[in-house]
Amino acid sequence: MCTDFSNTASRPEVILAWDNTGDFGPATPGTRTAGWQEALDACVAQKRDLYVKGGWGGRDAIYHVSETIRIPPTQDFRIDGGVYVVNWTGPADKDLLVVDSGMDCHFTFGILVYGRNGAALRVRPERPVPIDNFAVFVDSDIRASSIADPRPFERGKREGGAGVVFDTEKAPITHADFAFSAVLNFATCIVTPDAGRGFTLNTVSCTHLHTNADSSTLLEIGRQSRQNVFDVRIGVDQGAAEVAGVRVRGRNNDLRINTRGGFPDGQHLVFEETAAGNQANLLHREAVFTPEKFVTDRAATPTNEVTWAGAPPPIRVLEATAGEFVHVQRLFPAVLRIVGGRVTSVALVRGTETVTYPPAPERELVLSVGDTVRITSTDAPRVTAIPIKAR
Repeated sequence: MCTDFSNTASRPEVILAWDNTGDFGPATPGTRTAGWQEALDACVAQKRDLYVKGGWGGRDAIYHVSETIRIPPTQDFRIDGGVYVVNWTGPADKDLLVVDSGMDCHFTFGILVYGRNGAALRVRPERPVPIDNFAVFVDSDIRASSIADPRPFERGKREGGAGVVFDTEKAPITHADFAFSAVLNFATCIVTPDAGRGFTLNTVSCTHLHTNADSSTLLEIGRQSRQNVFDVRIGVDQGAAEVAGVRVRGRNNDLRINTRGGFPDGQHLVFEETAAGNQANLLHREAVFTPEKFVTDRAATPTNEVTWAGAPPPIRVLEATAGEFVHVQRLFPAVLRIVGGRVTSVALVRGTETVTYPPAPERELVLSVGDTVRITSTDAPRVTAIPIKAR
């Protein structure tokens, strides 16, 4: 039995075409979104997927948009297509593309070009999905090619604007997958939520996360971000100044960072005060991992852990003092060697538990990240920290 798919209504997808050869496009009457919003509205009304036409060469397949494209709350919906450009020409305070709640949705976008103060792509679940009837973005994925400021070769400070914003003010984003070929040249390239509902159990990857914007940040991981996997390859272009790579405020995330450099010392990876329990593996160009060159640790709780490529950091002699000397092991495990002096007690504190050791001429303790050692003495011993390469 043959089925005739030549009829527009029987096709499984609505076609949006930059050259007006599809169902919608720049010539759609009254459109301010080059046919995007009208095509999405038709998908809802006709219960069909959306296919967006691209084209070879990157010069013709361009959708000029002056009003925010809004993908409504949806379930079991797919957006696919070729490679194309969506170029923002609208107001400075509006976003280019906003995604509402989604469940079992699969969205693939082309190149988003945006140079204003909002976001090129904002994922903001707010209204309930149509079947399960609650607000969430879950069990779904979003993929995009490059998301870029319109000045790819112009170094300088961007006063505002972001490439990708995950916004959980109204509802959570969880168990979802986000993958970008490149995000570049924004004041902040990718932002996960610092307030609102949870951003949890997601995967965020970017093959090339980079910038020529002075005083910018590539990835901000906010306080509501927990148990996510971040896989990014980062770098600075054209000698841009004061760029931070990955700033972390969240908890218990898996960070996979491959850096080609260009950052100030300590700015490849920054653990801010609220960061705790995060695990980072850092790939870099150097023969030896020097912590202060790559990492700044401001965390109030010393449970963030770093592994690395290359040889371990140098052995370090600590400036122990008489009386009570306290050492907290941060970022990586180490052997603490205590020799000489007049030591009266050594205590190892892990969480709520304390192990006390009697005085000895020399002692070695294997410390995990977060362990605290308290040495009491009348004459300070020589204390040496020997980093352990754990991966």
